[in-house]
Amino acid sequence: MKIDYSSISGNYDKYRSYPHDLIKRIIQFGEIRAGTRVLDVGCGTGNVSSLLQQLVNIEVIGFDKSISMLETAAAKGLDVICADADYVNMPFSENSFDTVIAAYVIQHIDNLGLLLAECHRILREGFLVLLTSSHKQIESQHPVISQFFPGTIEIEKARFTDILQIEKLLRAAGFTDIGREEVRVEGIPIDRRYLAQVKNKYVSTYHLLPQSEFDEGVRRLEAFIADREGTEYREWRGTLVRGRKAV
Repeated sequence: MKIDYSSISGNYDKYRSYPHDLIKRIIQFGEIRAGTRVLDVGCGTGNVSSLLQQLVNIEVIGFDKSISMLETAAAKGLDVICADADYVNMPFSENSFDTVIAAYVIQHIDNLGLLLAECHRILREGFLVLLTSSHKQIESQHPVISQFFPGTIEIEKARFTDILQIEKLLRAAGFTDIGREEVRVEGIPIDRRYLAQVKNKYVSTYHLLPQSEFDEGVRRLEAFIADREGTEYREWRGTLVRGRKAV
């Protein structure tokens, strides 16, 4: 099942964000320097790109297939291009970018091998940096989904390519110096405000659950919050994977 991001772009931009520390780590991990040209694949509403530009003086192009998402990104002053990264060549010539990033995008890609090969083609000399979740993180570390919406675990494992397979595909696409690193994506306070975000299905996975199962998870989450005197905090962790194109 494909998710219609055009219908959820408003909630997505309202609720989905990344901490500055994570963006700084992406900059370090991808060796992004001032003056470089960066492509943000599946940029969505431009949350990552806009923070990148705040932290380092670079040129960023946002690339996504959702027009409504891109309209929000463009309103932030970002340069954007509308195209589908699945099954098509990217609309860029060879050696066009110094760095390519993709944050929680590859789970939406059916032909990941083609996407990685295209990223290699359009890079000059530099890194492709992917932010994703490992199967271990999906099974045991996601702070809310695994406890209150357990039906999503197998859905997510089917969507998210295993890290070892990603590394294999990176090598097949021509990348070298393959590396990975676990990172903190978000600290989540489990409170009434977070409950409202969940009810608005701010995570795309919730749109893949049967409505009855989603409603039951919301009821369990509501009861959990009501039983706590204070706010409990959970941590969402992900994995950065990178590969270098060397000339």
